[in-house]
Amino acid sequence: MERIGRRGVSSFLGEFTVPDKDVLIVDDDADVREVLAEVLRDSGYTVDLAATVAEAKKLLSEYRYGVVLADWRLPDGDGSTIANLAEAIGSFAFVMSGYLTRMLPGNVDPRQTLMKPVRPAELLAAVRACIGTATARTGNVAT
Repeated sequence: MERIGRRGVSSFLGEFTVPDKDVLIVDDDADVREVLAEVLRDSGYTVDLAATVAEAKKLLSEYRYGVVLADWRLPDGDGSTIANLAEAIGSFAFVMSGYLTRMLPGNVDPRQTLMKPVRPAELLAAVRACIGTATARTGNVAT
């Protein structure tokens, strides 16, 4: 899979500044999206959700996320496409899957994957390692 270069990202996003947000979760399973989002929101992060590659691309054109978590298998494509795009525009990106051992070598960096089901502590540790705690970044009080 080819990475999008900086010039390709500019033409994809256009020549404008996008506002920053904390986390984008891309998963076609609504229950998974909501559980992961709840864990992160309870810790003070702002979270957006997408169910498809197309929805994720639209959100990535509007916002710059600190972290993008993309399911590997999506109805309209491969979540590593979203992870690669997010990384190319400066986000930390993870591909999530219960099938990590079946992924083709070279599709994603193996250090940037999360095995499903993702445990809340593992999710929070990954996000905090990338962008810090929500309280330190946004002034929100974690609940």
